[in-house]
Amino acid sequence: MANFSTRPATANDAAAIARVFSPSFRLLSFLPMLHTEEEDRWFIENVVLKECAVTVAEGNKGVVAFLARQEEEVCLLYTHPDFIGTGAGSLLIEGAKRSSETALELWCFQANTHARRFYERHGFKAIRFSDGHDNEEKMPDVRYRWQREPV
Repeated sequence: MANFSTRPATANDAAAIARVFSPSFRLLSFLPMLHTEEEDRWFIENVVLKECAVTVAEGNKGVVAFLARQEEEVCLLYTHPDFIGTGAGSLLIEGAKRSSETALELWCFQANTHARRFYERHGFKAIRFSDGHDNEEKMPDVRYRWQREPV
């Protein structure tokens, strides 16, 4: 495992976050690629960083992963392909679980078995499956939920 730290993202992180998002999203070869890397950068800068609380994981090579959240909703969690399996994503999702929220929910593509195993290892349970009608890619997805255990 590599040594990473986390911090809240700033507007100055847009390019670094886009450099994580674009190649990571393109690993999902079962999806149609609907946007260019330039459009991804615009999306990060003008939508994600303005509408979400974004946390980045950094190592000695800069930003390697990020998590974008709106209250209980994990909107995006991506790790640069060179750093998948190094603990950066786990650091981010565990940090989100320690937040003041008592539950977290997210959508994941059904075909993304790697991500599904990741979320299930972190205590998320599948609560609903869809045919993808409501997502941009029109690909079947699954809704996951994590609930904090009562103390």
